[in-house]
Amino acid sequence: MSQFAKPTGFYGKMLAKGMARGHKEFYKHALKAMNPKKDDRYLEIGFGSGVFINKYMFHVSKIAGIDYSEDMVRLASSINKNLVESGKAEFTQGHASSLPWDDNEFTVVAAIEVFFFLDEPEKTLKEIFRVLKPEGRLIIEMGYNKDDGLDHTKHVKKMGLKLYSGEEMKSLLKNAGFNDIVIDYFEAFRIPIKGYMIPKGMVVKAIKH
Repeated sequence: MSQFAKPTGFYGKMLAKGMARGHKEFYKHALKAMNPKKDDRYLEIGFGSGVFINKYMFHVSKIAGIDYSEDMVRLASSINKNLVESGKAEFTQGHASSLPWDDNEFTVVAAIEVFFFLDEPEKTLKEIFRVLKPEGRLIIEMGYNKDDGLDHTKHVKKMGLKLYSGEEMKSLLKNAGFNDIVIDYFEAFRIPIKGYMIPKGMVVKAIKH
């Protein structure tokens, strides 16, 4: 189950591609909140296979991503080969709590199905705040959360998740310096893995002023 947090090797790559197919609903809701523009400079935390970037973010002006797994860096670089070769996209191995970019570098940062895996969420949010430009926006999407009314004990144990409520997310974001924090939820659906139901997914949007 550690493959969900850090996909590695052949099976990790297969899992990442499978999750990308299962994440279509997550992508749709994150994209709606993000509303990307052509002049956006985009950073994705935990990009996995890089499919979201390939399908939905290719039109922005600059793309960067950081992932804990070196295998995901290679996979995403391959899937987005044209973007990488043109110099428009870069994929880096590392920790979200220590971002290798300058202050005020990006206009939008996203973490899709990733935040509940982070070991240092407070430090990561402060790093995201640092690299965002003023008026830049942060989008965090989490299918599982404390507000969805489902007992996630089994999934928390198997997948090493740390779940959050909307109020906890607001507190974390305020402490990191963010404003205009909006918590939205999307309706239930079943993902194509036996026993995995998303009763009420969460999308968080916050702005750096």
